[in-house]
Amino acid sequence: MGPVPAGTNPARNRGEAQMHTEVTRTYPVAVKIGFDYCDDFNTWPLWYSSMTELIAPEKARWLEPGDEVRFGYKLLGRRIEGVTILDKSIDGELVWFHTEIPGLPVVHFAYHYAGIEPERFELRVELETEEPTSFFGRTVDRMVMPRALERDLRASMDNLADIFAARLFE
Repeated sequence: MGPVPAGTNPARNRGEAQMHTEVTRTYPVAVKIGFDYCDDFNTWPLWYSSMTELIAPEKARWLEPGDEVRFGYKLLGRRIEGVTILDKSIDGELVWFHTEIPGLPVVHFAYHYAGIEPERFELRVELETEEPTSFFGRTVDRMVMPRALERDLRASMDNLADIFAARLFE
């Protein structure tokens, strides 16, 4: 289980990746249950920290590469909108996607799922940012973005722990 594979993050392939964060947690449910819950975009605002809403969920798709989901997100106390685009999915094992928010660096995610026991799985999430393209993006990327992304990722993993422990996915 190494870093996000080459080809997933074009910035890494060019040697331009700005930040890499990895968080691993174990949850008390079967990998299929965990995968299905996390991969259902309708659940994302329930557990992904700072995601406030889905925008036009009736138009969203999350099945094949290129499918996308639009969302609202709270950053620095302001509501912003973004889009998450599916790059690759292997049912029950892996989801690669990237998120685009105007004026901010593209963020690449890899969600790795592994069954440990029949009723336990491990989720390892990696995220990387690309080199920002705007002045605002460069400023935020170096000062705020790494902390905010890591904080939200860790809080999201904690939220999943609470949901799975309390069996709120049923």
